[in-house]
Amino acid sequence: MKTLILWGLVLASLTFFAARAFGGGMAETRPSRRTPVAMVVGPGPLTDENFWALIDHSAALEATPKAQLADLRASLNRLSASQIADFERMFNETMRQSYSWDLWGAAYLANGGASDDGFEYFRYWLISKGRTVFHKVVASPDSLADLLAPGSAGDFEFEDFAYVAREAWQAKTGQDWNHMPSIANMAYYNKPSGAAFNEDPGDLAKRYPKLWKRFGWE
Repeated sequence: MKTLILWGLVLASLTFFAARAFGGGMAETRPSRRTPVAMVVGPGPLTDENFWALIDHSAALEATPKAQLADLRASLNRLSASQIADFERMFNETMRQSYSWDLWGAAYLANGGASDDGFEYFRYWLISKGRTVFHKVVASPDSLADLLAPGSAGDFEFEDFAYVAREAWQAKTGQDWNHMPSIANMAYYNKPSGAAFNEDPGDLAKRYPKLWKRFGWE
């Protein structure tokens, strides 16, 4: 099967951790102009590698959310309607993987609170940062403190990132996005996995020592 080819992605990945800018996120040292990228996705179902390569490519523009959305949209527009539906299905699966109390507590600390919707938007934001960051933070939520630039604050959310595939599929097919095949399977688990976090400052400080040092309160 043909794989996704991203010329120039190596350069972006090498600067991934050293140069992150969340618009209130990580410090950036990457070049001001992107290396041109040629993208080719073979026929057939979208793979997990394809899914993350598309997101990683857009993440090079994370300092400007509108530009990142435009980049992902342009990439999805190159795909078939069924491949866009595959992307949406994988996005929803990734959301389910990150539905944990441990990560919710990290979002609660970083954002100064996190409702059901707020935690959902936080996970959109986390996915938009790319494969490496997503898996690192899901595996160890307290590591989020290591990935944010000093002094960064604000709402770590990216609601619009979740709508790009739906809009691309709707534009490609002329049908309402609610008719996308993958939408029928997007329900999340009833409850987050793991043990619920306690909002008591002492418990938060013990469970998330790095995040508490960064975002905690007296």
